[in-house]
Amino acid sequence: MKKLKPKPLHAEVRFHLLSGKNYMHWQVKVMQGSEKVDAYYYNPAEYQLEMRGCRLVNKVNRAKKVHAAGVHNVSGWVRCEEVMLRKDFYPSLPVDSLEKLYYNPVRDPYWRRESDANEFIWDDTEYGTLITGGKQVYILDEYDSSFNDLDEIDPKYIKGFKV
Repeated sequence: MKKLKPKPLHAEVRFHLLSGKNYMHWQVKVMQGSEKVDAYYYNPAEYQLEMRGCRLVNKVNRAKKVHAAGVHNVSGWVRCEEVMLRKDFYPSLPVDSLEKLYYNPVRDPYWRRESDANEFIWDDTEYGTLITGGKQVYILDEYDSSFNDLDEIDPKYIKGFKV
């Protein structure tokens, strides 16, 4: 019998709004496939999260219900390959010049970006690195994973081009 290879670990990060000791903390769930392995909570006043290999997840139907009812329920998060905590040894990065991402399904059932005046829906978009600043998420490194190696074009494709 063939043994199944375990699914790789990833993290799901969201701002935790349930009452209790972790209220208004960043929740980092360690996941293996759809199974939760562990969960950690970080005070945004003490820690900055650096998330790498990110995708903005939104459960749109649930988010629309939250929007219609005006009552919070988990419907979106950042899925990422890695999460690094910034505190003492890795000091926080400045976010002043970075673009902010928004997600609050009570106000709007989609992921939004600060620069686009709500013209576009950013659900399922991917980013190289996102960081937190307080209770906000900012874009540190933007990329489309399908274009990672654009600077490494095979020379056989550029022979005829005059540069």
